Amino acid sequence: MKNSEKTLIAIKPESIQRQLIGEFINKFEKRGLKLVGCKLVSPNRQQVETHYPDDEAWYVSSGTKTFENYKSRGIDPKMGPVDLAKRTRARLIEHLVDRPLLLMVWEGPHAVALGRKTAGATNPLAADIGSIRGDYSAESYELADDIERAIHTLVHASGSVDEAKGEIAIWFKQDEILDYDLITETVFYAKDWGKIRNKKK
Repeated sequence: MKNSEKTLIAIKPESIQRQLIGEFINKFEKRGLKLVGCKLVSPNRQQVETHYPDDEAWYVSSGTKTFENYKSRGIDPKMGPVDLAKRTRARLIEHLVDRPLLLMVWEGPHAVALGRKTAGATNPLAADIGSIRGDYSAESYELADDIERAIHTLVHASGSVDEAKGEIAIWFKQDEILDYDLITETVFYAKDWGKIRNKKK
């Protein structure tokens, strides 16, 4: 398929506990994406630490978004972006290790952008209605901070094509990602389909 790409979507432990797996999968299917890999895992610490790297670039990127979210709500986080990201990483590791996590690889044109849009803004209070976080979460940074835990974002969605490639490699072997045709791809990505054959001229 032309312009096809893959993205990693993970349904997080809080969503599994709320039995939202089917509803979330349905949202990605309705987007027109194709599920090519899926498994339920119990992540170990090394896997989660690799997924959320101890890396300055990741700290700056992630921490800046978190810092701006705090500032937009008039909250002083009392630390800079990098320290915020390091705290976030520590909380995510604690949150995800040894809890069930549903990992999925979705494929299609614009898969990464569609995955992010379907998930919604990382801060659920800012997420659009119609997105997963906008429809299914009443979470906030303040709520998470009060009990010193990771913010419940319900799902993870890769942020770029390169990020998706790296994340998929952490969780999936190549033979766990299937290459197959989906009938609906013809409707989405081809031109001459479904014409009436017995129409009188």
